[in-house]
Formats: sequence, structure tokens, C-alpha cells
Amino acid sequence: MVNVLLDGEESTMEFINPQEIEVDLEDTHVDAYLIVFAVTDRKTFESAVAIIHQLRYDVGTDRSIILVANKIDNVRNRMVSPEESRRVATDHCCKFAETSAALSHHVDELLVGILSQIRLKLNSNSTESSPTETVDPKKKKGSWKAAKGLLNRLFGKSNNKTHACDNLYQL
Repeated sequence: MVNVLLDGEESTMEFINPQEIEVDLEDTHVDAYLIVFAVTDRKTFESAVAIIHQLRYDVGTDRSIILVANKIDNVRNRMVSPEESRRVATDHCCKFAETSAALSHHVDELLVGILSQIRLKLNSNSTESSPTETVDPKKKKGSWKAAKGLLNRLFGKSNNKTHACDNLYQL
């Protein structure tokens, strides 16, 4: 658990490491997914890509997914380029960030970016539909918007302003 201050409001974020506990992605209720790989180990990158694919297409999550390239301080042993990582993030409608946990490089920015994405997603979901409003099929824009978003993701159409992989730290 970690506390993060954003826009004068403190939030507590809890991280679950599926390697430490048994996690079923379909039954896990989370606000965002953070998929971390080591740029010095191609197998971790390939595993990260497989997890992202599973989340987007098998589970069908609409939650934010952040792909994080770690160990960027180890430049000489780098096996995964920033361009390749960005392409995967863009192709799967994910955000992308690079960090070095060993040097604490961009770690604070990453935490703030994750919280920003969670708040953006929660705010967009709450404006799409309210639990107190009555459901009128002619006025049910939220489900149409969700369906349209899914179709746009499937067929590669996206609004670069809202779905760019590099704007993790921007609202």
C-alpha cells in the first residue's frame, strides 16, 4: 500500500502481485492494471504482452492498463527498445512509462500517473451513467459509448488525444 497526493487529495493505492498470491484476472475487481517488465529480459516483456492481450481481449476489461518498462538504468543490457514498448502499448490502448526502481527514477511520477488514470476512468464512468437515473433505451448513451469504444479498439480507430500511450502523467 502506498499513499499518493494528487490535486490536494490523498489517496491510498493497494498493489496486488499475482506472483505472491493466486489471482484470477476475471474475478479480480481493480481500478487499474500495472504490468511491469524488465527491459533487460525479453521473456518478461513477452509475458507482459500476453497478460495485456488476455486482459483486453479474453477478459475484456475496460480498466486502465499501464505498461511499465523497468530497469532503464541498465542501458548496456537493454533487450527491449522504448519504440517496441510504445508500439505494444499503443496497439492495446495502454499507457506507457519507463522507470528505474533501483534509482527511484520516475517512480513518484508513475504513482501519480496511475492515480490520475484511475480518477479519469472513474470520473468518465460516473458521468456515463448514474445508479439513480432510470434506464431509458433511447437515452442510454453510456452503454452505446462503451460499445462504440470497444468497436473502435477492435478495429483500430482511436482518438489519439485520449488514448495516446505516452500521456500517463497528463490529464
